[in-house]
Amino acid sequence: MFKITIRDSLYFSYAGRVSAEFDILNVSLSSGGMAEEPLVASREIHEVSIKGRDQPYFQSIEKDPLRFNVSFAFKNHWDSQKLREVTRWLTEHDYYQELYFTNDIGRDPERIYYALVIDDPTLVHNGLSQGYLNLTFRCDSPYAYAPTRTSQLYKWDKSSHMNTITNFSQGEKLSLISDTDGGLILNPQRTKWSDFSYDMKWTELDQLLI
Repeated sequence: MFKITIRDSLYFSYAGRVSAEFDILNVSLSSGGMAEEPLVASREIHEVSIKGRDQPYFQSIEKDPLRFNVSFAFKNHWDSQKLREVTRWLTEHDYYQELYFTNDIGRDPERIYYALVIDDPTLVHNGLSQGYLNLTFRCDSPYAYAPTRTSQLYKWDKSSHMNTITNFSQGEKLSLISDTDGGLILNPQRTKWSDFSYDMKWTELDQLLI
């Protein structure tokens, strides 16, 4: 389920800058009244065909990186300086940049893309410094990303803790103590292999293990 779709989002952020800085809005120019959204990335089936067999042999499915078209409209008239600045911001990057769409500036995004502008960006205008941009974004993968979520910080009080392990047949057997750094202090009088001999009885072994 899409919580924030591209077409009904008023603003967008790309490469760390918000479209409101340039007086640009994300718009939908569909003439039919219905907006089209990129649902998932396209997929290609890889198969091998051999002579004499009508049904090809299935090999794998390859997903293409997600791509979609957008239109960004200028709220007001532009001048040459603003147009150059917007062009550099959107088209002059050497690697994928963070892109997300939103209706509330400053709100955490629901989906994040890492994308670059490809193909032929176009400027559509009326000759009076009014118009919009048509762009195609190509992402670095077939998927969108979720934002990083951080949990609340909790204060940890360090204290020693004693845990007694009991042998129910012989009474108390061993005590283990944790230090303030969470380490475990073992009994220094622990049993060694050299304490055992081949002719020991079961009762003698039990006494060594206490």
